[in-house]
Amino acid sequence: MSHKLNLGAWSSVFAVPAAVVDNYIKLAGGNNLKVLLFILRNAGSEIEADEISSSTGVKTDDVKDALLFWEQTGIFAMRENEIIPADMPIKSESVRPVTNFKKIELEREPRFCPKEIAGAVRGSKGMDFLFRECERIFGRPLRHNEQNSLMIITEDVGIPAECALMLVEYCASCGKATPAYMRRIAKDWHEREILSISQAEDEIKVLREIGSLENKLRRLFEMSNAFSKEQKDFIRKWSALGYDEEMIYEAYDLSLSQEVKKVFPYMDKIIENWKKDGIRNKEQLEQSQKNFKKAKQQTNNAKSSFDLDLISKLINEK
Repeated sequence: MSHKLNLGAWSSVFAVPAAVVDNYIKLAGGNNLKVLLFILRNAGSEIEADEISSSTGVKTDDVKDALLFWEQTGIFAMRENEIIPADMPIKSESVRPVTNFKKIELEREPRFCPKEIAGAVRGSKGMDFLFRECERIFGRPLRHNEQNSLMIITEDVGIPAECALMLVEYCASCGKATPAYMRRIAKDWHEREILSISQAEDEIKVLREIGSLENKLRRLFEMSNAFSKEQKDFIRKWSALGYDEEMIYEAYDLSLSQEVKKVFPYMDKIIENWKKDGIRNKEQLEQSQKNFKKAKQQTNNAKSSFDLDLISKLINEK
C-alpha cells in the first residue's frame, strides 16, 4: 500500500532569513518586502530591475531603493551585478545626538542605514511611538528617506520625539510632509530653540496663521506663484507687528503707486512708519491721510497769503 503526501501550496517553498522578520519587518515597508520575496523566490536566476518592477508592481526606482535597503541591512551584499548572502552583518556606529550641529547637515543625503534606524526604534519608546504615529498619519509604511529624516530631526538636531511628531502632523495637514520640508522646519526650530511641547504648540499656531495670511495675500496680490523666503520673512514680521491682510495690501498698493523696484522692502518701510505713528488699521490710516492733506492745504494757503501780502507791500512802496 503506497501513500502520497500532498503539500499543496507548500510543495514549493523557499527560505527567508529570520533577521528579516526579527529586525526589519516594521521598517521594511511593502515595496521592500515584495522585492526581497521576489528575489528569494527566483534565486539562481538573472533578474533585471524592470522585470522585478513588472512582476511586483513596484516602480523601477523603488526597486533600486529596495535593493539598497536590504544591502544596508546586511541581509545580502552586491558584488558587481550579483546578489549574494552577506558574509557578516554590517557593523553600524551607535547613533548619538550631534552636539555641534551644523545647518548643512539638514540638507545632506540620507546617512542612517536601516540597521541604525531599527536599533534606534527598538531602543526608544519615544522613537517607536514616533514611527508608528507617522505611519498612521501617512497611511502607509515610511519610506527610507522619511525614516532617515526623522532620525536627523531627532538624533542630529535634538528635537524631542513628541515635538517631531507635532512637526510631522503640521506638515501633513498643509500637504507638505516631504522630507526636505520637514527638515527645513526642524532647522528653523533648532535655530530658535523650540524644543518643548508648549513651544511647538505656539509655533504651529503661528505657522497656521501665517499660512492663512499668505494665501489671502496671494489672492489680493493676484500672484500665481508662491512667496519667496525673503517675502515670507517680511510677512511674518508684519503679522508679528499686528498688521492683517487689509493693511498689508494698503502698503502693497502704495508701493505700486510709487513704481519702486523692490516692493517688499518699500512696504516694510511704510509699515515701520505706520508702527511709529501708531497706525494699526484702515480707519486710522484714512484719518492720518486726511490730517496730512489738511495740514498740507493749510501750509499752501499760508504760503499763498504771504505772497499776496508781499506783492501788495511792494506795489504800495513803489
